[in-house]
Amino acid sequence: MTCILNADDAHLNGSIHKAALMIKNGGTVVFPTETVYGLGADAFNPDACKKIYMAKDRPVDNPLIVHISSFDMLNDVAYIDDDLLNKMKSIWPSPLTLLLKKKNNVPDIVTSGLDTVCIRFPDNKIALKLIDEAGPIAAPSANLATKPSIVDSETAIKELNNRVDAIIDAGRVKYGVESTIIDCTKKPYELLRPGAFSLEDAISILGNVHASEYVEGYNESKIALTPGLKYRHYAPSKKLFLIENENEFIKFISSDKSKDFLALCSYDNAKYARYDKIILGKDIYETAHNLFYDFRLLDNSDKKYGVIQSFDEKGIGLAVMNRIRKASFMAVKDKENIGKINMALYE
Repeated sequence: MTCILNADDAHLNGSIHKAALMIKNGGTVVFPTETVYGLGADAFNPDACKKIYMAKDRPVDNPLIVHISSFDMLNDVAYIDDDLLNKMKSIWPSPLTLLLKKKNNVPDIVTSGLDTVCIRFPDNKIALKLIDEAGPIAAPSANLATKPSIVDSETAIKELNNRVDAIIDAGRVKYGVESTIIDCTKKPYELLRPGAFSLEDAISILGNVHASEYVEGYNESKIALTPGLKYRHYAPSKKLFLIENENEFIKFISSDKSKDFLALCSYDNAKYARYDKIILGKDIYETAHNLFYDFRLLDNSDKKYGVIQSFDEKGIGLAVMNRIRKASFMAVKDKENIGKINMALYE
């Protein structure tokens, strides 16, 4: 039976203490970060970390992220040079994850047998208090494998009840898309997964950061160096079609062809929808905040399919488009490919 822990001010300290004890004793706990909910266990306990993979039905070659709450903890789990360390002191805590060379006390199950480890210093008071008390926590996003990431505790309780030992009930998260991941094991540094920390901000502080071929979300790696590279992620159960040309998207959602589709669109484009629609947001930050939540609304709707527009790939928009492309059954780039949607409905 999963224990639901109240995170309001009156109960927070007691709930964190209970959750930390569970982690220390080899249990699994779902907790909020500023990006999405995570499913965590003791980063130094391989048996506990194995439970994460089992609870999520996660492939074992998809590594976990180690969450820390101090730079002393960083030294316990990874190697980092002085220059990068000094720069990170002006960035962390934040939604930025670094891929670094791991230290030997990090179990292979955390890193999927690789000699690198993802390190994250989250900017969320509940997460930081939990890590302070429990020690470094290995945690991927809390959703079941391939499903949209979980951004609210109500969904966490519905999806993971009886799969984990405890869930901290803390409402909605801040950003709604996962952390940015940068490979710092080579130079120039390489952006592997765009996230809530923008590439532009990373370059301004870290210097030259090269965007990998996986950033846009079209390609998948044969090896999962980090979460979000190898497997189809973030997807609703229903087929979701991305129409990247805005004019073609507007034309489609205003036509009778869209009657079986739930349109996921911006505030400005919502007026063109002939049938049911979800307004993702008035700006890109609101869109990011709502994206995964609205993917789940699509699954719970009475529409057979979803169709979604594209967004400007600046700032957090790069992460939004990465997630949309990875979630999409088909990405339609131009007018000539619109007809392929009808063919794809029967695949």
